[in-house]
Amino acid sequence: MTAAPASPVATSSPGAGALPPAAFGAALARLPGMGPRRLAALLAEAAPDEAWRRVRAGRGLDGPGLRRALGTRAGELVARWRAAAAGLDPAAEWRRLAGAGVGAAVHGGPDYPPALAGDVEPPAVLFHRGDPAVLTGLRVAIVGTRRCSSTGAAVATELGRDLAAAGVAVVSGLASGIDAAAHRGALAAGGAPPIGVVGSGLDTVYPRGQERLWRDVAAAGVLLSEAPLGGAPERWRFPARNRVIAALADVVVVVESHRRGGAPPPVAAARPPGGGGRVWPRGGRQPAAAGPHPPPGRGAPPPGRAHRRRGRRRPGPAG
Repeated sequence: MTAAPASPVATSSPGAGALPPAAFGAALARLPGMGPRRLAALLAEAAPDEAWRRVRAGRGLDGPGLRRALGTRAGELVARWRAAAAGLDPAAEWRRLAGAGVGAAVHGGPDYPPALAGDVEPPAVLFHRGDPAVLTGLRVAIVGTRRCSSTGAAVATELGRDLAAAGVAVVSGLASGIDAAAHRGALAAGGAPPIGVVGSGLDTVYPRGQERLWRDVAAAGVLLSEAPLGGAPERWRFPARNRVIAALADVVVVVESHRRGGAPPPVAAARPPGGGGRVWPRGGRQPAAAGPHPPPGRGAPPPGRAHRRRGRRRPGPAG
């Protein structure tokens, strides 16, 4: 990924040549009402610098893909984008990223992580804090409820520790509960670098109280987000985050999830190479274990078997 310049003498700084595409991508991501789908549609029609010029002018934003993404509010959104862009400077945004220790990459660029480049819905602009070079090798997502049982937390910690010790990177959303337990286990192992995917700007820690975990994951591995700096943890951002978690994972493990919890969506969205890779550890009769288990015959391994094998299962596509 392209790292934001640390000083005015950097070649990508405003005074030393043209800004990189990621600077314009970062500015576009800050526009009001600009979610992943709209940003992807906009950048599918024009390179980031040209897209920025079109937004500033309020013209050339009538391609069929973008119109579909904008929906019935197209005219209103274009007017809002143009007004907001008048007060935004891509060069200043690039310096702002540098000051926050955050880098950015645009899909299709040389610095974009290969682990996401070939996905069916890759983030158009991806922000990172830490080392994006760790997005290699085997990766297992461990997700589950924020309101987990003590047994579920222990299982997640054990899985995270054992996988990281075996050289398998743990991917999760840094939420409270199962996600946090998995990453704490991975950090304790000191093995494969952890990978966190969050639903807010990388300068906006959510949930509150997770500052240390965010910092530790970024220091040992990498934090990723589609949200620009200052991006609030709005509800719609979390399904978008879940699809990135699923795209990164060779295997998705749901430790515990309530029936209406947020863990099943990453499983449903999972597109691991080879077309498989889902494991459901059993949580006994805990209410938090009601969600992960699909009906028989849906291709999932028996939950009890997965639980008995936790920490010993060789990562890879499951049947």
